[in-house]
Amino acid sequence: MDDLELARILMNIELFEGFEYDQIEKILTSCEQRVLAPGDVLSEPLTVDGQLSVFLQGKLRIESANGVSLSEVTEKRVLGEMGVITGQARTSRIVADDLTTILALSREALEQLVEADPDMGQLMLVNLIKLLYSRTFNVNQEIEGLRIERDKLRARLVELAPDDPLLK
Repeated sequence: MDDLELARILMNIELFEGFEYDQIEKILTSCEQRVLAPGDVLSEPLTVDGQLSVFLQGKLRIESANGVSLSEVTEKRVLGEMGVITGQARTSRIVADDLTTILALSREALEQLVEADPDMGQLMLVNLIKLLYSRTFNVNQEIEGLRIERDKLRARLVELAPDDPLLK
């Protein structure tokens, strides 16, 4: 991918929404393009990783700390932004299932960019808050759906075994 195509990709990622082209160019200059082979681990759970990754192409899988596959990651998105910005440990393992290309931006490089352009840092934080809100909203919707299913199952169990002590 050439720099113009990479810039277009970054400008369409939520975390970089509203950035000027010159800000995107600075981010690209600070990134390292990496290729992961199938089976390569991008991040481990319960570790503090100083890297934000932009997933460009390939196939990534998210696993729980116990190795349970949780989901596949869609291309053209950022991974690890919370850990890089907050310094907190990651919650999941991310594994490449196919040949995968990412852009890696270290915490140090990000800090230098934000120090040189505080407006970039402020916009990134606003975008991160919007992203977190969206994720929280989606998780709440999923939880509500699961509660409805649980209640249906509980009602059906009461019909089938009304005297079961576990249902009381």
